Amino acid sequence: MGKLSLVDMETLKRNLRSAPEERLEALISSVREAEKLGLLPEPEDRKKKEERINCSILGKLSKS
Repeated sequence: MGKLSLVDMETLKRNLRSAPEERLEALISSVREAEKLGLLPEPEDRKKKEERINCSILGKLSKS
């Protein structure tokens, strides 16, 4: 994800001054909004991740 904008920073500061319940609600709402906008990375399948890491390790070992 990219850098936080000034508006995002101000929102975070404002939320820090809120009550814990309000902060949680704001956080959940922000995450839902980010999901709607497609800003969150897709969860990576565990098997695919293991294969990718193994291939990377094997590639590095074969170069040495």
